Amino acid sequence: MTAADALKQKIRSGAGAPHAGICTVAFSGGADSTALLLCLHEMREELCLTLSAVHVHHGIRGAEADRDAAFCRTLCERNGIPFQLLYVDAPGYAAKEKLSLETAARKLRYDALRQAAPEGEIATAHHAGDNAETVLFHLIRGSGMRGLCGIPPRTQDGRIIRPLLDADKAEILSYLREKGQDCPEDSTNAELSASRNRIRHLLMPLILQENPAALRHISRSAAMLSADDALLREYADKAFDACRDAVSGGMRGLMQYPQPVRMRVYLRMLAESETLLHAPHIDPDYEHLCAIDALNAAGDGKISLSADVYAEAYRGMLYISRTLPELQKTPMQIGENRLFPHRFCTASVTEADAISHNIHKSDTKSTLDFDMIKGQPYFRRIQSGDRMQLPGRDFSAELKKLVQACVPVPERRSLYVLFDEEGCIYCEGVGIAARVKPGAGTRRVLVLQTGTGEPRKQSTKETETKE
Repeated sequence: MTAADALKQKIRSGAGAPHAGICTVAFSGGADSTALLLCLHEMREELCLTLSAVHVHHGIRGAEADRDAAFCRTLCERNGIPFQLLYVDAPGYAAKEKLSLETAARKLRYDALRQAAPEGEIATAHHAGDNAETVLFHLIRGSGMRGLCGIPPRTQDGRIIRPLLDADKAEILSYLREKGQDCPEDSTNAELSASRNRIRHLLMPLILQENPAALRHISRSAAMLSADDALLREYADKAFDACRDAVSGGMRGLMQYPQPVRMRVYLRMLAESETLLHAPHIDPDYEHLCAIDALNAAGDGKISLSADVYAEAYRGMLYISRTLPELQKTPMQIGENRLFPHRFCTASVTEADAISHNIHKSDTKSTLDFDMIKGQPYFRRIQSGDRMQLPGRDFSAELKKLVQACVPVPERRSLYVLFDEEGCIYCEGVGIAARVKPGAGTRRVLVLQTGTGEPRKQSTKETETKE
C-alpha cells in the first residue's frame, strides 16, 4: 500500500471524515495542512466535495508569515483550488483582551475561518500526535475529564472536522515525500519557550521510547473518556432543564444531583452567560467550579469569577450574573423591548373586549389600562424618591422597599420598570400602579411579558407607540 493509499484510508475510516458537500481546509502551509489539502483534493470526486482553502495571516512572524501566505496561494493556484487569504491582528487583540499571543491567534483564526466559510465543514489538520500532546498538556495542568478527552474529531455543531486525527506525523510526512512536496517550516515550532513545544520535542520522544504504541493508546483512552463525558453531559443537560427557573434563569435543586453532573451544569451556565449576558469567556479551573458548588450548597452568597461576572446564590437559587451598565431613560415600544442582553420585555396593546373580563376584577401585575398612561411610557432604573401606589392600597410606598420585599437580590439588577409623566406605573415582580389598573370602563389594555433568551426579529407591525 502506498503512503497516499494509507493516508486516504485513515481519512475514510475516521470519525472526522468530511461529508459530501462544501469543505474548506484551514491551510497554514505547514506539512500537516498541506498533506490534508492535497489528499482531500485527490479524493474530492470520491467524497463529493466542493473544496477550497483559507489561509489566516496572524500579523506575527514578519517575512516568514508572508512567505507562508505566498506558498499557500501558489500551491492552490497550481492545483486549481479556490483560495482565500485573511489578515488578523493577533498581537493587537492579545493586548486588548489581555490574552496570550497563542490564545488570541487561535480565537481570531477560528473566527476568521467561520466567517470565510459560512457554509459546510471546515477541516483542520490536527493529527494523532497533536491529540496526544493535548491530552498530556491538560493532564499536566490538572484538567478534568473534558480536557483529557483530547481533540474531538468534529465539534458539536459539526462545523469543524479533523480528518487526520487517526494519522500520525510519520504517515503524513511519508505522503508528502511520495508526492515530492516540500513545505515551509514555522520556526516557532522549534522554540522551547512554549509548553506544547516542550511536550512535543522533549516529553513525547521519551514516552514513545517507553512504548512505541503510546499515541494509539493515548488516543484510545481519550476516546473512551469522551464517550463517558458525553453521557455525563447528557445527564447534566437534563438536570439543567429540570432545575432552571424559566423567569429568572437561575437554578434551584441542583444539589440533589451527583457532583460530576452539577459541575457540568455550572460549565453550561458559564457558557450561556457569554451569549445571554454578553459576558467575557471564562475558562474555570477545578477550584472555581468547587467554589460555585460550595456556594450552591450554602444557598446564599456571592463569589467573583472575573472582573464583572460572578456567581450568586439567594434563597437556594443559583445565578450567573454580570455587572450591567447604567440604564438610561428608554421609550417603550410595542413589541420586544430589550434593555438587558439576556432579558426582554414584550409589550402588546389589545382591545379590552378581546381578553377575559376577569382581568379587570383581579389585581393583575402586568396588564395596564393603556389609555390611563400619561404621555410616552419609558423604562429606566429605580432611583431614590421613586414611589408607587399598588391597587387596593390608599397609600404609596417607596419603590425600592417594594422591590426588596418581592424580588430576589440577583434579579433586581435587570428589572423592567416602566414610568410615565406622573411616575412609576409598572415594576416587574411587584405589579402595576393603582391608577392604571384596568376596570369596567377600560377600552384598551397594555400587556407586558418578560422573559429570558436571545433577541428575536421584530415584526413590521410592531411599531405602535403611546400617542
